[in-house]
Amino acid sequence: MRFALLAAAFVGCSDYNYAEKRPSPKVDDVCDAADTPEGGAVEVDDTCLREPTVGSFTPVVEWQWTANRDFPGYDDLMATPAVGDVSGDGVPDVVFTSFAGGAYTSAGTITAISGADGAQLWSVMPGIYASAGVALGDLDGDGAPEVCTAGMQYAVVCLDGAGVLKWEAGAEVSYVGAPAMADLDGDGSAEVVFGRQVFNADGSPRWVGAGGVGYSMSFAADMDGDPALEVVAGNTVYDTDGSILWASGGFDGIPAVGDFDADGLAEVVTTGNGTVTLTDDTGTILWSVSVPQGGGGGPPTVADFDADGAPEIGVAGGYAYSVLEADGTTRWSMPVQDYSSAVTGSSVFDFEGDGAAEVVYADEETLWVFDGSTGAVELAMGEHASGTLYEYPLVADVDGDGSSEIVLASNNYAFAGWNGITVIGDADSSWAASRPVWNQFAYSITNVDDDLGIPTTPTKNWSAWNNFRAGGTLEGPPSWLPDLRPGELSACTDVCGDGEAALYVPVENHGLAAAENVLVQIIGPTGLILDSGTVPRVESGGTAIAGPFVLDRADWGKEVRARVDGGNVIEECNEDNGTSHVLGWPCD
Repeated sequence: MRFALLAAAFVGCSDYNYAEKRPSPKVDDVCDAADTPEGGAVEVDDTCLREPTVGSFTPVVEWQWTANRDFPGYDDLMATPAVGDVSGDGVPDVVFTSFAGGAYTSAGTITAISGADGAQLWSVMPGIYASAGVALGDLDGDGAPEVCTAGMQYAVVCLDGAGVLKWEAGAEVSYVGAPAMADLDGDGSAEVVFGRQVFNADGSPRWVGAGGVGYSMSFAADMDGDPALEVVAGNTVYDTDGSILWASGGFDGIPAVGDFDADGLAEVVTTGNGTVTLTDDTGTILWSVSVPQGGGGGPPTVADFDADGAPEIGVAGGYAYSVLEADGTTRWSMPVQDYSSAVTGSSVFDFEGDGAAEVVYADEETLWVFDGSTGAVELAMGEHASGTLYEYPLVADVDGDGSSEIVLASNNYAFAGWNGITVIGDADSSWAASRPVWNQFAYSITNVDDDLGIPTTPTKNWSAWNNFRAGGTLEGPPSWLPDLRPGELSACTDVCGDGEAALYVPVENHGLAAAENVLVQIIGPTGLILDSGTVPRVESGGTAIAGPFVLDRADWGKEVRARVDGGNVIEECNEDNGTSHVLGWPCD
């Protein structure tokens, strides 16, 4: 099964870098809009892969943050951090809440540190809960991200990227709540979702629902294909306007989404109260099973753990971390120790780039990395400590070196060991690439841009990756390659009266990975390059239209053809299909 991104084709003549032979006019100058071809979806070759370069797995601690410079003692973490460049210096930052003296349900600090080395940027104490989740994103589209978390008197507290308070709003508070950011109606201004409450970018209330809250760990997703976003809050999905789209009647647990039946629509998996429940896209409960070994049930992780092309569910209980198949049966369980809460979470990532995912999980005393298919232990780092709530370690490229790191939150509230933030990388910097962002507790790859912009119309993550709380890049795994081919050439004859014709070249991508800066050349009958341009991007399974290339009768000659990526600058799975059939002079 393929989880590549599909995008609409585009025409954008001003984006092409034409040869100096002649400046090519814009479409509107030479051709009627009706004559401009439209690109469409093309078939993708699932075998368009390179042999992966398998890296090593030699984890080492790269750096640690263990002491709060501005608020001494506030250096214990029992919440998932977030990653993104909030300072604007081009380097990802790690942002998190923390507590002191075991007071994890009381007031705490929110702190930003540099992902490069852990240097503290700022720390403030604006009336927020010490174990609340953090969300990062540019809410108002001004290019500067906001930082939001759960407040004590107000449900959500939002700061600017320097830690200065911007707004606080909402009455339904939660000490373990985690805001999420999304542009619900696609108007370019994002909203903040917290439980069943939604706030506009400026903090003004948008609506409060009448059903479930999803442990105040809800998020937005397009659940009905309309394509505005809905709010997924445990046993309730709210429509864009706050009305209830459906309510399952099941337990109001922590949600995640994935396409478990390959129908293109998302199902909701929830955990909590000792159960894992899968609900279809209409609110019908498909199954509900007990969390294996120890009850509880932390936030669910969705991924293809065993590389069989279908998603599974990862969930932790008090005594085991388990992976469940899409029908609720247990694939494997490995013993862990989480007697404190039995509700910790996990993330998934393919560190070695070999196509096999690993599970990253931390219990009370150990950071674990399990083989996704079998549960075999690949790492057991015993220096970690936590009294545990809903936190989980995440995977991101926090220092921008092209190799991923694990970001781990720890506290010595109940156990002796690390506290604060520990960043773990590979000794050879060979771990596969991942994004420089992990912007919220309810993270999926397509819910945020690399620069912390909030997408107006995000790609459905289950149609692209089919995972949740899993790391990766927007371009796909390292083994994916593009396959660029010219489609059928077409001409506009509106300028034939001037002895010229305009040529359009569809650039198709039949590969798994997107391609950028694709060179398009127009070749005359003698092999001379008559004109050239650059297509900025061609998505996997999509088509971009290059042109119009305006040529006179003498240049065109008997026929012309097009060539894409003529210099083989872009690595493709097939380098021999980049030249088109010929097109004769269209004006006769």
